[in-house]
Amino acid sequence: MAKTIYEYTPEMNRHLIAPGSIDEHLDFERIFGDDNPVEIEIGAGKGRFILAESKRRPDVNFIAIERSRKILRIGLLRAVKEMRENCRFFCWDADFVLKLLIQPKTVQAYHVYFPDPWPKKRHKKRRLFNPRFIEKMAETLTKSGILHLKTDHEKYFHETHDRIQTSGCFRVLSKHSSQESIHEFDEAAANATHYEIKWRLESRKIFSVQYQAIQR
Repeated sequence: MAKTIYEYTPEMNRHLIAPGSIDEHLDFERIFGDDNPVEIEIGAGKGRFILAESKRRPDVNFIAIERSRKILRIGLLRAVKEMRENCRFFCWDADFVLKLLIQPKTVQAYHVYFPDPWPKKRHKKRRLFNPRFIEKMAETLTKSGILHLKTDHEKYFHETHDRIQTSGCFRVLSKHSSQESIHEFDEAAANATHYEIKWRLESRKIFSVQYQAIQR
């Protein structure tokens, strides 16, 4: 079973950014073979959002960052089946990727949907949005670059929102909450993530915010 989980076919490898293929940074033009704008989903899970968006917007390139090889493999299988040439998967820690591998002003948008809130006090240091990470997001976004954030965890939402605003790196474009429930999987939007569907089936409130980077 483990061999099946951690091995990729040649077709799957075509959609994978191998760490060994990176020199000093992620060269988007070399990865995709064009200079189309790039958007990155952090914590892409099974790839439902990014595969839907890559189909809807073929003139944009997408990178899905996911730490779990087991989960990422599902996204790769879907990418192969649906032939997404403008979508790549990267199995690595997002904090490391942003701080060391992405050049300034090269990303059009970041998508962060339902990150682990690490609610226990002793786990707070594991939260994604630490001060340096927020700074690197703003630094690597283009002039009109956008950060999209969604979570079902209200306390985490407010704490993260306050931290982002305090950083002085972003301005708020929109902010809202919604408790639109669904009763069947097929009622969900095509680009809804696995967790958004799960939480809407449970009638949870979803908090959403969009930020624009403030260039310095």
